[in-house]
Amino acid sequence: MYAVGTSILCGGMSVCRVERIGAPPFEQDAGRPYYTLRARFSSSGELLYIPVDAENSMRPLIGSGEAHGYLDSLPGLEARAFHARRPADLTTHYQKLLATCRLEDSLVLLKELHCKQKELAARSKKLGQVDVRYQKLVERLVCEEFAAALGTTPDSMKGRLYAAMEQKPA
Repeated sequence: MYAVGTSILCGGMSVCRVERIGAPPFEQDAGRPYYTLRARFSSSGELLYIPVDAENSMRPLIGSGEAHGYLDSLPGLEARAFHARRPADLTTHYQKLLATCRLEDSLVLLKELHCKQKELAARSKKLGQVDVRYQKLVERLVCEEFAAALGTTPDSMKGRLYAAMEQKPA
């Protein structure tokens, strides 16, 4: 069980802070304990309610040392652009990587999409809608997690992540 005040990655959706644990404000599950979560990088004030027994879709965030380690290893991370004729196949592939809730898989997906974007740009083409949607999602998730770990903003992390991907492997 995560303690109040803990920052976690919730269901591959957002970096959240545990605000409280207990009965939700809605009636149907009043006897079941829920985490009340607030997205760390959202100004909307929106709260999420996740059952405590759904912890398999959550994980603690990385620390600053791990974040620096991932940034250092990003240039050598093996990833190739994933191409498919059908958008449904792209969606399946991208969802499969995100569903693990593992940062390593999210970084592979981010790098795959970056490689694909570079390949297409060399032929004066752009990413398709499915690619763009998942690129924005994985960028947000990864940038939020690194920003939380390194005490910075997601916007500043975006540049650092892409710069790390462009470096030559050591």
